[in-house]
Amino acid sequence: MSDEQILCHECGKDLVMKFIELQDMVFCSTSCFEQFRNSMSRREFFKKYGAGFKPDEQHWVPKYSNDYVQMCGYCPAKLSETCRAELDLSGAFHDDVVETETMHWCCHARFVLSAAFSDGTVPLPLLGKLQRRAEEITRRQGIRGVTTINIVNAFADLGRPIPYIALAENPPEPKELSMSHAAACLLCNPDFARECEAQVEKEFKLVGIVKKHLKGRMLWCAHTVQSLAEILIGRANGEEIIDRIIPFAEKVAAEKGHPGVITRDLFIAMGRMAA
Repeated sequence: MSDEQILCHECGKDLVMKFIELQDMVFCSTSCFEQFRNSMSRREFFKKYGAGFKPDEQHWVPKYSNDYVQMCGYCPAKLSETCRAELDLSGAFHDDVVETETMHWCCHARFVLSAAFSDGTVPLPLLGKLQRRAEEITRRQGIRGVTTINIVNAFADLGRPIPYIALAENPPEPKELSMSHAAACLLCNPDFARECEAQVEKEFKLVGIVKKHLKGRMLWCAHTVQSLAEILIGRANGEEIIDRIIPFAEKVAAEKGHPGVITRDLFIAMGRMAA
């Protein structure tokens, strides 16, 4: 191999330019990155390669990306396996929502929006309404794109205190994700990512409050705990809102036969409450 060649670590494709870097490896696509990531357990992956998600003198990554990716590494196996098995269903609308966006969106923000509609119980016209609300919040803030914090708060803004009712599922066809959850922050535009960081810093300070509200309840994926913390940012009635969401989301998880609340359960619940 010549010095000019850079080969994808997973498929061997000759890369004209680097796409995704992880320590001393490069990958040509999110698909190859995910194949490599799935070749080992989440725990093993983060133990070996977690340092690649931390900023250092040689490369910049969003400073909270390491915290987020490692959450999958210490999630209880029965909950992690449930989440992983439903990723393609959760992301069924991930690529479709791009067509109605009017500004830049974080990949993870698209994913949680898609997840809300992934069992067919949330009416699809709500999707556009949530998009517009999230973009309205973002433009008011004057930042470059819709973050996960802003789409979560769009759900919270539109949500109502309604009783839980079990609904018959009519899920879409699962679709392989064109994104990689772990690689998304490595690929993020640095200027946008710094704006996201500023919001996430506030989020992490509020996680302890959420954990108090979840004490003694069923298992909650760490990412869903972070999502509830996002609702508390700048809201006087934030705790009242999450107290309505928590039991509703747990009933959705039980409806699905899940051992705890995963991202899909939380956003289906929030979607039903906003419909």
